[in-house]
Amino acid sequence: MSQTPRVGLYLGPETIVRNPGYLEALREQIGLNWVILSYTGELPPDVLAHSPYDGAPPSPERVRSLIARHLDGQPSTTEFKSAMLSVGPHFGAAHNEPQLRQAIDLIHAAGLDVWLLAGMYTASDFDVLMYCPSREENNRWYEAAYTHMATAYGVEGVDVTHARFPMTSYPRGLFLCMCDSCAQAAAALGYDMAAMQADIRHAYTRLKQLDPRQVTSLAQHDMGPFDLLQYLGVRTGVFDWFTFRTQLIARNVQRFHTAVHRAAGPDFIFGVDTYPASLATLAGHNLSRWAEFSDFASPLLSHVDIFPMKTMTVWAQFLRSLLPQISEADALQIVYRVTGYATLDLPHSIADFALGEPDCEYRNIPLRDFVAHDMAKAKVMLPPGLPAYPIIQGGGAPWDWPRPIVEQLMDDALRLGYEGTIFQGTRVLLDFDLQK
Repeated sequence: MSQTPRVGLYLGPETIVRNPGYLEALREQIGLNWVILSYTGELPPDVLAHSPYDGAPPSPERVRSLIARHLDGQPSTTEFKSAMLSVGPHFGAAHNEPQLRQAIDLIHAAGLDVWLLAGMYTASDFDVLMYCPSREENNRWYEAAYTHMATAYGVEGVDVTHARFPMTSYPRGLFLCMCDSCAQAAAALGYDMAAMQADIRHAYTRLKQLDPRQVTSLAQHDMGPFDLLQYLGVRTGVFDWFTFRTQLIARNVQRFHTAVHRAAGPDFIFGVDTYPASLATLAGHNLSRWAEFSDFASPLLSHVDIFPMKTMTVWAQFLRSLLPQISEADALQIVYRVTGYATLDLPHSIADFALGEPDCEYRNIPLRDFVAHDMAKAKVMLPPGLPAYPIIQGGGAPWDWPRPIVEQLMDDALRLGYEGTIFQGTRVLLDFDLQK
């Protein structure tokens, strides 16, 4: 007899408290059996003592010392707004402990499990402030905060997002972090930061020197990613760089996983979501290692616009900035091959992606095939036996997908062997007058 699929949903405490009956309606109509609840609690003094900040709000100088550095030595960003509103990386100064606890009680009263949601190194999908993953002050803080979340609220799990480098549509994020702390971490893991930097610079120089006619020919032939890398003459340091970043993230999250289980017990659930499989390595994720540090996998497939779609348009624009003689269509085709999406029927122009428009994720791209492509790839890459739940759009973050496609993707997930699905939003799944 097959198990009942797990159906999860991201929610905030205020939504639950302000909408009596919502959880019960979700349970009855879509089979909801657990909630990933945004953490809005008040951290106690013993946890705050681990904050790497020099105050709340922190000084800009202190934030600058804690964040990631690019190949050119510059910080990941000069915009520190999110840091100024927090008591430590990823934990806001604004809090509502009573409301959080009330929401947890309401979820449990509805017969559902609760996982608390927290953040890690990258501030958000729209804020490229990234805390250095090699700074001990940052990691000590995360360890203390996650352990508190796991032990103080009677919940079943802690789910961490943004345990990675910035999204791949932010090209400078591909070359974070190269600070002294990361150089030391690289050496400890068997890598030479200076050699990796030299090979990255070589690849950039080589890219600018390509023959536009050859590049156009490459776009028109059935070339795979390794054919293109060979043509570019990419040296081993480039591969080492991206492998190093996946190992750094894995090592750090494994530390947090061990600490949480030591405090909350072996049955407690702790884990992190995954970047789309086709681009995961470039964001610091090696899906094949996921069981080493996470009790589950949740491939984040709901942000088709800002993850793969924007990545492909930005990369095509970058390629044309170096080689303006090649066409936009050819630049896109090369990017499709490098990223592994060339088998899909994708646009021949950047304009046809319609990024930013409400129907951009399905107007000119085959949305179901696109999401199912990364869903299937992740399932192959993830360790056998690891519980996994793809994250798809249910309406609300920020676009609505057509309901038939959402239902097809739910079926695809079960057919591929996933244990269930996690939704972002429910507008297309449930008719409920939500009070904001």
